[in-house]
Amino acid sequence: MLIKKIQIQSYSGILLAVLYGVVLRVLRESFDVSIENFIFIFVAPVIISLIPVCYATTGIYRSKLKLFFYPFFSTLLFLIICSVSSWQDFPVFLLLGLPFYIIAGVVGVLVGGVVKEQNSKGLK
Repeated sequence: MLIKKIQIQSYSGILLAVLYGVVLRVLRESFDVSIENFIFIFVAPVIISLIPVCYATTGIYRSKLKLFFYPFFSTLLFLIICSVSSWQDFPVFLLLGLPFYIIAGVVGVLVGGVVKEQNSKGLK
């Protein structure tokens, strides 16, 4: 039971980013909300995906691959859900968004390093 709870907590950032993408897509279609802001498109999904990293119980900060790919995939999934309307849009978002995905991954590694440092100081 505890293992499933930790797995759900560790993937909660990606799930919240996907939910955020669905909400923005519905708002954009229903209420004509503009999301062409840099913060809504790239910064918010990265911050949302890093929420589980900040909690020591998930243990995500121990793996650099998870620290890199959680924000990477959450931003990618957010953009796919929120912005891609057809299959022709998908390669464009992959190629043009690649620098932002890499930056999101690097930010994840940096935040994980800070959390790891704080946890090591708290344990001593």
